[in-house]
Amino acid sequence: MRPFLRLVWKEARELLRPQYILPILLIPVLFVGMGQGIGAVADSGAGDPIVGVVDNDDGEYGTVVAETLRSDANVSYEGTDREAAIRETRAADGESVVVIPENFSERIENGERGTIHVYTVTDTVSLFGAVSSADVERVLQRAATNVTVAKTGATRPELDPIGHSYTTIVRGERIDTSPAQLSATLAGQFFFVPAVITVTILFSGQMVMNSMASETENRTLETLLTMPVPRRTIVAAKLVGGSAIGLFATAVYMVGLSFLQVGGDFAGGTTSALTLGGLEYVLIGLSLFLALVGTLALALSLGIFADSQQGAQMLLLPLVGLTMVPFFMTMFADFTSLSLPMQAVLFLIPFTHPVIAPKQLLFGGTELVVAGLAYELVFAAGMIYLTVRLFDSDRPITGRAGWFDRLFDLVQR
Repeated sequence: MRPFLRLVWKEARELLRPQYILPILLIPVLFVGMGQGIGAVADSGAGDPIVGVVDNDDGEYGTVVAETLRSDANVSYEGTDREAAIRETRAADGESVVVIPENFSERIENGERGTIHVYTVTDTVSLFGAVSSADVERVLQRAATNVTVAKTGATRPELDPIGHSYTTIVRGERIDTSPAQLSATLAGQFFFVPAVITVTILFSGQMVMNSMASETENRTLETLLTMPVPRRTIVAAKLVGGSAIGLFATAVYMVGLSFLQVGGDFAGGTTSALTLGGLEYVLIGLSLFLALVGTLALALSLGIFADSQQGAQMLLLPLVGLTMVPFFMTMFADFTSLSLPMQAVLFLIPFTHPVIAPKQLLFGGTELVVAGLAYELVFAAGMIYLTVRLFDSDRPITGRAGWFDRLFDLVQR
């Protein structure tokens, strides 16, 4: 047992070198920084919008609009000078100036539509700039309602007599929210978890393949294989060491992503029904672990054929493709809504299962997740068997493995 533990420690120490560990630590720092920065910008955009008001109309309805802006927005300027309004509004960190023309009330009294002009001056083009403009539009909509009330004498319920309440049933699960709200919440909750899983799988595979290529280049793999230790013990040590580092990376990424909850903020919070229990998280963790083991075994098998660091990067491309396809496919479409052939293709890709597990468990798709776990177990066992066979072959010592070499040499070129 002691030789095995020494090999595990040796593999973990190899993978904890600065070039491997720094990306693990820097990415969460980046997430934290992004979360803090975006949160600060979002908070600065919260509340009533800052606007300037240029009222050139002395009629009743122009006064209604101006009073609505005073009550529902932070008015930085009131007067008749448009240029002064723009300067003072910009100085107050606002971007919009509302101009009420002199014939505004007259046109409404004559049965025509009054026109209000909005000047927006901004130095940035961003999502939060669009949100700020939308806030101004909502205030103007309220102003339009107030003008209609003043013009017609109708009450607000008469102007908007229909209220809305929503119940959305997804796979038998009843949720008291609108489909749009549900989609926004799901996008916020279930985009980052699959992203973390995908990055973890890719990073773990790249880390192991680079380590194998480095050992091949430095001829340390040959020395390791001449030790009086069964080669399958060496394979097991590499898998255990790599899995430990991969799970550590997953934990660190999840902590970093907890600071980056933009999706939930824009969705207006989460719905209490959209929560997972302890057993569901255990199943997701088990699915991720089996995917990591399969990935590491596949990476070890490919790494045997890598003759250099550059060759390892080329051999990593098929792994990247197999990992990214399920992520993008399930991001834009639900797995169960796809055609049967497409479902079969995605099911055969082992990296699909940890990506779709959170959403499936949320809506009662436990059978699919369990079936995926069984398939991942078979895939991981098959990859481990293939890796052991390759390590038992002459390839690690002689550098040749028949027609496999001709195929992998072609890929690396």
